[in-house]
Amino acid sequence: MAATAACGVLFLTVSCSGAPATSKHDAKPSASGSGPEERGDSQNPDSRAGCQPSDTDRTIPTTAPTDVSWDLVNTVALPRSQSAGPLKIDGKIASCYARTPRGALMAAVNGFYRSVTPAPDVKPLRAQVLPSAGRNVLEQHLKKVDRPVQSGEMAQLSGFRVVAFTNQTAVISLVNGSKTGQSLKATDVTLQWTGGDWKIVAQPEGSLSSPSDHLDSLDGYIQFAGV
Repeated sequence: MAATAACGVLFLTVSCSGAPATSKHDAKPSASGSGPEERGDSQNPDSRAGCQPSDTDRTIPTTAPTDVSWDLVNTVALPRSQSAGPLKIDGKIASCYARTPRGALMAAVNGFYRSVTPAPDVKPLRAQVLPSAGRNVLEQHLKKVDRPVQSGEMAQLSGFRVVAFTNQTAVISLVNGSKTGQSLKATDVTLQWTGGDWKIVAQPEGSLSSPSDHLDSLDGYIQFAGV
């Protein structure tokens, strides 16, 4: 099976069944949080050993991060923030994010693309996505991919919006495509803080995000692109 046929992995929304999901694009951004006593770090005090992101700002961002460099990974430009992460890269696996909205943003972008573009290798998926029946569905489809992602097949990141954030969960709306090509699409990625880092929560039907919505512009989103 060619890469273009495996669950739509060459698009920002990875779906293996076409099952409907609820979009959160119209939700108002929200943020809340409490101290480090919340479950997560307290369950595994050694989980952050050697990982000390400096970003501590838990306000919802209204501008793009400025301390960012971009890496080309499997033809896709992916961001790395000096303060929010990822501070650790092991092959296609990225980790060590700040427990902040910007850290969740970086985890959403890197975790999504780095989980699906290495197919048929599913080790990055297992490392960056929480175990679930949905992840199992996606894993089986990714194993059927029989060629690497080709240049131009993956839509590039164009923008984002933080839909919701707490110390334990985050919802990040990502936009990919281009306005000039009339191909802008938005989709929501849900993350959970577990084991001392952000992990993507797969949808039950085997996708890493909500169904995509076509956009006419980036109005309401923050421009954020490496190419």
